[in-house]
Amino acid sequence: MRDTRPTGAVYPEGVRVFVINPGSTSTKLALFTVDASGAHPLERAELSHPQGQSAREDLAAREPLVRDLAAQWRPFDAIAARGGLVGPVRPGVYAVDDALTQVCLEAPHGYHPANLGAPLAQRLAAQYRVPAYVVDPPTVDEMAAVSRITGVPGIERRSRVHALNLRYVARRVAAARGLDWNEAVLAGAHLGGGSSAALFVRGRMIDATDALLGEGPFSANRAGTLPIHGVLRVVEKRGLEGARDVLARGSGFKGLVGTEDLREVEARLEDPKVRLVVEAYALSIAKTLAALAAHARPHAFFLTGGAARFSYAVERVRAHLNWMAPVEIVPGEFEMEALAHGAWRGYNGIEPVRHYGDEDGKARV
Repeated sequence: MRDTRPTGAVYPEGVRVFVINPGSTSTKLALFTVDASGAHPLERAELSHPQGQSAREDLAAREPLVRDLAAQWRPFDAIAARGGLVGPVRPGVYAVDDALTQVCLEAPHGYHPANLGAPLAQRLAAQYRVPAYVVDPPTVDEMAAVSRITGVPGIERRSRVHALNLRYVARRVAAARGLDWNEAVLAGAHLGGGSSAALFVRGRMIDATDALLGEGPFSANRAGTLPIHGVLRVVEKRGLEGARDVLARGSGFKGLVGTEDLREVEARLEDPKVRLVVEAYALSIAKTLAALAAHARPHAFFLTGGAARFSYAVERVRAHLNWMAPVEIVPGEFEMEALAHGAWRGYNGIEPVRHYGDEDGKARV
């Protein structure tokens, strides 16, 4: 395994990690001190900016803003960046190198603003001469072979999930329940603007839903699992690109009740139509998790993500599932903490650092 740490450096248990998490029109940044007790935030910021017309244009708009804040927050020992759509890979900590940056910018597996994380980190790492890492990209793929098969030749189920947050919270839930991560069975859902769910069996994510026009519960503006005849009608009426737009950005709560703001949805629960849609939302989450549990009965279910703060909905999910296993609610997104902690593990050699394209980084597909 190649060592990505600076030659001659002294490796204390605690390290300062600069974290980069690009979104569609903003970039979240943070500075953490990380040690064996966890990731402790020192600074946080969210920079707003217009989205560019291409990945490279978007990168050029963000880079000076990120550099300015990094200069204010230095020194730091390492950089951690959110991973993008890089194709099927194994979970873990990846060194940010030319191969990873290239696939993020060229986007052969699809483009998401998170693709900009590695390029931003690489440029900053070169300036400050520190290592940079990506942790658990959204295309982490450990699916069992039986989980991939559909009833249509040439169409396989794929793993594109909120892997970073799901894996981090799954480990937290296992620890809180006194379970060995390598023995635990946990099924969880990340609920947000987009939603995804995964089943962890003895440390491996053997089944998952595709958050990007795949399946699973509907969400703030995405369609989730749909009857095939309905999809065909939408494509026939709107064309392929029009259908893609309505299913990815104009469906879910936005399409059904006219808003994608779940705080507004919660405030309108006295409206019978809105309440029925929320009941359907909760049921779609529960059905997704129950289906994953067909592989193996979980020790616990868990719900995380920003929409896990929607108390009425999550309690309805709990009511649907708690006959099978306890339902843990861990509201919020922990991507920044997960990135910082992953960089700490890689920097200190606690976890081997993978390299994109090497055999140790390729998913077993």
